[in-house]
Amino acid sequence: MTETAVAKVDHSDGISTSPEGTQRTQSVLREIRRLTRRYRMQAMPFAAIGATHGIGAVAAALDPPEALLPVAAGWTASAGIYGYVHRNASRWDRLYACVAAGSSAGWQAALALAGANGVTAGLMWAFGAALSIPWWVRHAEPEPDVTAELAAPPQPREALPVAPGTADRQLKLWNEHIAANGKPLPGSALDGITEFAYGWKATVTLAIGEHWHTTLQARKSILSVYDLPDGRVFVEAMHGESVRKSRLTVLTSDPLQQKNHWNGPGLDPATGKFPLMIAADGEPLHFKLWNPGAGALHALISGVTRSGKTKVLDVVLTEASMSDRVYPLVIDGGGGASLPQWRERANLFAGTPEQAREVLRYTLRLIERRRPVVERQGGGSLEPSPELPLVPVVIDEAHKLLMSDDETDNRDIVRMCEQITQEGAKFGVCLILATQVPSVKQLGNSTALRDQVKAGTIVGLRITEKGSGNMIDTGDPMPEHLKDLPAEFPDGSSTHGLGYMMTSRKIRARALLLENPAEQPVTPTGLDPDSAAEPVPALNTAKKPAETAPPRRSSGPTAEDIDATVREAIAAGTEPAVDELMRDTGLAMTQVRAALKRI
Repeated sequence: MTETAVAKVDHSDGISTSPEGTQRTQSVLREIRRLTRRYRMQAMPFAAIGATHGIGAVAAALDPPEALLPVAAGWTASAGIYGYVHRNASRWDRLYACVAAGSSAGWQAALALAGANGVTAGLMWAFGAALSIPWWVRHAEPEPDVTAELAAPPQPREALPVAPGTADRQLKLWNEHIAANGKPLPGSALDGITEFAYGWKATVTLAIGEHWHTTLQARKSILSVYDLPDGRVFVEAMHGESVRKSRLTVLTSDPLQQKNHWNGPGLDPATGKFPLMIAADGEPLHFKLWNPGAGALHALISGVTRSGKTKVLDVVLTEASMSDRVYPLVIDGGGGASLPQWRERANLFAGTPEQAREVLRYTLRLIERRRPVVERQGGGSLEPSPELPLVPVVIDEAHKLLMSDDETDNRDIVRMCEQITQEGAKFGVCLILATQVPSVKQLGNSTALRDQVKAGTIVGLRITEKGSGNMIDTGDPMPEHLKDLPAEFPDGSSTHGLGYMMTSRKIRARALLLENPAEQPVTPTGLDPDSAAEPVPALNTAKKPAETAPPRRSSGPTAEDIDATVREAIAAGTEPAVDELMRDTGLAMTQVRAALKRI
């Protein structure tokens, strides 16, 4: 008998140990591992239900008090899983995980008391399957099968001579310390390295099955590999490209440490935008006042005191006031002390809460005046022009006018701002808010305001607290939290204007500096005939900030105040209808109805 014909068999248990049998077993195991990896998300609910059943069965088989041990362990595991999900997932995922964890804990106790067999177990499996339906719907597609690609041997790269300070050296460091096995981004490729005045750029392509967010998470490792200080590496999505690809910007020097001065008006009537900030790679970032053919755009500018927020507003207002297509209105939520340089330069300037209410009511009436204009042009949105200018309402320190507390009720201001953002865009009216933090809380907890400003421009400068309210999500993850922005550069100079245009490129930028806006000319701009027919509120006769009455209590205005407001609106020409009076006065429906009955 030849050696190749001998099949080695272990006669003690009947298991074949021939090479063919071993290869077959290994092939089966590889296939099982492949299927497990590919369908692990679909199988996860079965694992959770099975674990719940197992814990209940163990507890049912034990006598008290030993039966409490597996139940306690199961409850601890459920709480731990929920805690992990709560920290790393979205609001919907947290709610779903809470229901799943609570259900698992409840069924563990039920099985321990009623037994792990029979009707209780069947109900548990049926309930678990029903609860798993949203999970299965969400993960209907299995993970992509990349077994063949991963098994393919890597293509050898041609060795190139390395010269310090060139793209070859950058590529060598990447391949050795970033892309090698066991490193932060194994299997990644660095391509298209190009140098510019302040550093170099490249395209990063990750291995199959990875997402560009992984590159973003490796920023600290990249800084270490290239021996750079914090704030010198930026990773941005390449929209329209594979999710494996991202744009890498590495700065060998920091251009933002130098001030970039505003050199004159740059508002382009064809696009509705002007340069507001300079990115870390020297490229300008634009602030957009309107979208051609799509109406006005709202905006939010946030930053703590001395972060440069007012300087950003100076540039925005200067661009607006020097254009013959923009008719800016200004509301100073700081009592007239935040933007005093614009008191005599804006078309309307409100320095008190009551004056702010007057300007907002006037703005709502302008929207109504422009409705016939939209109807005459057959619908669509109004295009800003010298004959029909854009009307931006700029509110500095807006959180002071939008947030309510035990002594101040500003809900009427929130309602008017919501109405302007929801209806004003197509009529050429927009809202530009400036707050301390880009959060829903500082917008009066108004999700309507949040959703509208997200569609425009959000500028985020330095803040002081990481947990400052519900931060407004702008899509792609931020490279760093706004709290982590430095207050000073390494040379000790201030970082005024340093931040992110959060609805644009996710790269550090610094606002253009305008030293004295009062030195810039103002272009006389008039409203269209329909809007000009609306009487302008006489804000100059209002009380000075020091004479303003103390804020009202949370109970709101008195009946006499409401009646007087309604009478004034009717005398000014408002129809005595509830909806018309609500719009023009900012009062609630119940307040208007009660006032109409009394008067």
